[in-house]
Amino acid sequence: MTLAAVAGLGVYFASVGLDNADKLGSVIGALVAVAGLSLTVYGLVAASGGGRRLVQQTARASGGRISQVGGDQTGAASLGRDAAAEVRQRARAYKDGEISQVAGDQAPPAQP
Repeated sequence: MTLAAVAGLGVYFASVGLDNADKLGSVIGALVAVAGLSLTVYGLVAASGGGRRLVQQTARASGGRISQVGGDQTGAASLGRDAAAEVRQRARAYKDGEISQVAGDQAPPAQP
């Protein structure tokens, strides 16, 4: 695979010339840098959660058992960090199906 890519680049450089290939490479590099910077900023904003998080779960059981736990199980709320602001759980059991749902802060409170 790598050998094919190197061969393809060699053919391309020979056909358009090194000067034109250098110019095109500079333009592509600048576009990739701008896209990377944009994605980095988006990732930082998305990671912060904007102060609110939503946990959403859906389950269907038919002849089996499903357990759903939603919310903060890490203790983030007890450490002063934002936990899930909203938990939505939907469930539907058919025939002999059973569903258990628990939502909210599952971590023990912080010790003073």
